[in-house]
Amino acid sequence: MKLPTGKSGNADKQYEDLMVQVLASMLYPHLDFAQEQSRTDSGVQIRDLIFYNNRSFDFLTEIYDGYDSRQLIFELKNVKEVEREHINQLNRYLSDQFGRFGIICTRNPPPRNIFQSTIDLWSGQRRCILILDDIDLELMGSVFESKQRLPIEIVKRKYIEFTRSCPG
Repeated sequence: MKLPTGKSGNADKQYEDLMVQVLASMLYPHLDFAQEQSRTDSGVQIRDLIFYNNRSFDFLTEIYDGYDSRQLIFELKNVKEVEREHINQLNRYLSDQFGRFGIICTRNPPPRNIFQSTIDLWSGQRRCILILDDIDLELMGSVFESKQRLPIEIVKRKYIEFTRSCPG
């Protein structure tokens, strides 16, 4: 993706708009009824993208059963590096209404300490936050175009990698 990271030139909004379209297309029909920029009742917090989990794929059934995830929240971060505050923000959105599973889409792989904070969150609260970067999203795009696999399988692979990193 040629878009620069950050907010200059409205790049953050362009990234969000593009990602909403791309994810909604690639993840359909497994994730459906995408809703972007969903505000909480107080209007203070804004979740970038929410999908309904219709459990039409084995991985999504596992997420539903294991994390009570009736809906999946995606946070779209056009940043050079994911920070702990991004993890904390998504963690605050995870609730009984949505479950304990969420995904951050960002430009670059997370630093080791940030990935470790997602592992710690799983260890302490049994919450799962996956971080998909541009490489994962490009792979989703190529399998979508080639029709060799389903893009949701790339998310599943990321989940398997995550769970293998969690303590026994």
